[in-house]
Amino acid sequence: MKKLLLFTALASFSFASAQVTTNAGTFNKPAEGDTAFEMQFMPNLDGAAMFADAGATVTMRKFESATKAVRWSASLDVNGSDVEDSDAVWNLGLGYGIENHFSGSERLSTFWGYGANVGIGSGEASTDADGNAVDAETSFGLGAGVFLGADYYIMPKVYVGVEMGYGLSISSGSDLMTYGLSGGVNGMMRVGFRL
Repeated sequence: MKKLLLFTALASFSFASAQVTTNAGTFNKPAEGDTAFEMQFMPNLDGAAMFADAGATVTMRKFESATKAVRWSASLDVNGSDVEDSDAVWNLGLGYGIENHFSGSERLSTFWGYGANVGIGSGEASTDADGNAVDAETSFGLGAGVFLGADYYIMPKVYVGVEMGYGLSISSGSDLMTYGLSGGVNGMMRVGFRL
């Protein structure tokens, strides 16, 4: 009976391993000319609600070589309310960055890079001292920073990833300019695929 269980376990392992092998090999890492698309997905590890969303962000990566990629990103976040005299809050962002990939392993692709982004958005409408509604102010922001990340291929051309970074941001509204230098881990994981 023990031999039968051992044989079944070995056969199951061999069958499961064979499922990830393709005619072109197993988990080929990106090479020159490859294009990848990715988006953020749950779970949210920032400590907010488990299935909270940080807005719709889509990233495209174009590999110039096996060790260098250029990436473009776009994000859109819109929140509305049924409260009377309340405007919808929206934010639009565009980003550009360069990734430098390390050798890693067959399934794990590690990288570091730098990038910049620009954003525009509206704040929530508020009330003045007399209780009259005040229109939402439009804000404009710039940011630049460095990042470190890793992608793990769960299938030959599909990966999940995490990233952390450190950056400088400057934001201005009608009457106020703010700036900050901060870092951290993006709690939303990413899923992506290569064409």
